[in-house]
Amino acid sequence: MDELLQLLGHLTPGELLVDPRSTPSAVYLGLLAFFLIVGVGGTLASVLSSRLARGNRIHQRLLDVYGQWAAWLGFAGVVIVGLRYANVSLLSKRIWTILDLLAIAAVAIHFIVYWVRKYPAEIAAYRDEERKRRYLPGTRRRRR
Repeated sequence: MDELLQLLGHLTPGELLVDPRSTPSAVYLGLLAFFLIVGVGGTLASVLSSRLARGNRIHQRLLDVYGQWAAWLGFAGVVIVGLRYANVSLLSKRIWTILDLLAIAAVAIHFIVYWVRKYPAEIAAYRDEERKRRYLPGTRRRRR
């Protein structure tokens, strides 16, 4: 509990802009692992979106868009933690890590809101369109 209170004490506005004087704590190793998982997962989701979606264009678009966001924000976090360990004067401040975490949280919240509000209508329209396409006559090739 004391460690959590100490961590929260480092999130005060005055502490967010202070240059690090020593090696960052073990919390940054956990953040590095988190950022790597988000970055690699986002890259895989974006690159393999057509294979993972199995022909569903809505799922493919979701995997592609949110995978790109996750990849960029995850690897930006890896760079931020690396700069923190390198003690680069302007870029090693805590505020960059907090902003990156807030950006990841914002993308996650946007996805959840989309999933709850817009996704059901879009997937219903997609299934209806697929059903109509399946039963409508298509063009036939003439045999020669």
